[in-house]
Amino acid sequence: MPESITSIFKKLFTVRFVHNGYETPWENFLSKGISITADTATLDLFTSYNIDYRFYNNTLICFIRCVLLNPPALQPKIPFLTIDKPVQLRFLLHSSNDFLNKTYVTAAGSKKMYRFSNQVNNTSAGTLFLNNGVAAFSAGSDYDAGTIVQDGGNLYTCLKPVLAADGIALSDTSYWKLLQAVEQVVSNADLQDTLAVKAEETCMGVIDIYNTGTTNNSYKLFDTGGELFNPAPVFTIQFKSRT
Repeated sequence: MPESITSIFKKLFTVRFVHNGYETPWENFLSKGISITADTATLDLFTSYNIDYRFYNNTLICFIRCVLLNPPALQPKIPFLTIDKPVQLRFLLHSSNDFLNKTYVTAAGSKKMYRFSNQVNNTSAGTLFLNNGVAAFSAGSDYDAGTIVQDGGNLYTCLKPVLAADGIALSDTSYWKLLQAVEQVVSNADLQDTLAVKAEETCMGVIDIYNTGTTNNSYKLFDTGGELFNPAPVFTIQFKSRT
């Protein structure tokens, strides 16, 4: 009788998206406003290391084939194929017009785009944010419509482009709107030059997950000896809703 072989897959990490404009008491339907796809290099890595992903509702889940380190003990588990080099997993984030209309973000993709990464260190009450802490307002900076800054413990959003040379203050309500007290939402701090990000196609932003270079151990993908965390790390990207 042939031997039965069972493949074990375990979560490698989860990215949870928070957006009040797409949440009801009964469901979360953010996947109707954005789409998430792995880029070509990441798909090649997935094939090489038996990794896959799914995006549904408000959650991106990445899982990996693994084996028991000390069978029959069910924990810990290690990858079926050892990842013995630095890798970068990149996901492309595309947004719909509906998403842009419901969200305080800029229409990124041409000159600038959003970049989220597990190499940041932005935690609050146990939540591991992939978006940076909100950038402080600087009178010497230019701002695109839709971006968010903080000043004096409050959030402000830019209603139309602001040039530093024009000397427009935050108190000018034709250019700036006071939102509320500071919270960890996607902001101007997450925008980078498109040429520097080098995404393989035009998109609103990218999510870069690394197995090295994290500045906070909580953001790591693997524990000591390449063991998978149990439970797997959960990262968060929080958008500021217009509603």
